[in-house]
Amino acid sequence: MELPKHALLVEDDLDIAELVRIILRSESFTVDIAHNGQEGLKLARTNSYNIIVLDLMLPKIDGWEVCRRLRNNSSTRSIPIIMLTAKGEESDKVLGLELGADDYITKPFRPREFLARVKALLRRSRDYNQPLQVLEFGQLSIDPRGYKVKWQKTEINLTPKEFELLLDLAHNEGQILAREQLLERVWGYDYTGGTRTIDEHVKRIRQKLLLADPDNTYIQTVWGVGYKFEVKENVP
Repeated sequence: MELPKHALLVEDDLDIAELVRIILRSESFTVDIAHNGQEGLKLARTNSYNIIVLDLMLPKIDGWEVCRRLRNNSSTRSIPIIMLTAKGEESDKVLGLELGADDYITKPFRPREFLARVKALLRRSRDYNQPLQVLEFGQLSIDPRGYKVKWQKTEINLTPKEFELLLDLAHNEGQILAREQLLERVWGYDYTGGTRTIDEHVKRIRQKLLLADPDNTYIQTVWGVGYKFEVKENVP
């Protein structure tokens, strides 16, 4: 029996909100709707959601700030977020992904494509939340069960996509993975963004890891190809 699915939609356009609600209900979602960023944050922090669909141009608190706050809150950090917006410039997409969005869909959108990407995101989220073995590399530990990364006793806060990318690289320690491979494996075959997304996420992961462990880069760049996960042999 399929478990109940609960979605939060943060959208101030009433017509679009109703359309998305109908689309999600066709897949047995229950849908809560917030019409401004402040209301969306309140609902996200007080209820349990499988996914959040977030507009950018919102009253009171815009979608970028909502996304940032969700990712900085321990209770909402791991909820998948899809940004749904009329702002289709590459710089807007990059900013959204940098703030922690898992996908970015521009308006107008095709209902079938929207639903396919929601389902793909949920599928990947379920896969990564299955009980799995904690990976340990010296004093660095990666726990797929709770999306937690620690160096010694210090927790390193990663967004869900940053975590999934690091986990995929760590599972293939020492292997070179092309950007296209990583994009398909972490974002899904139907993701329409470019490989620059991978570079931006790797950059942020490195910055966060280096703050905890300045002696290890962990993710090595293989120029013209992609990346590999590698730990120095002298790490305790």
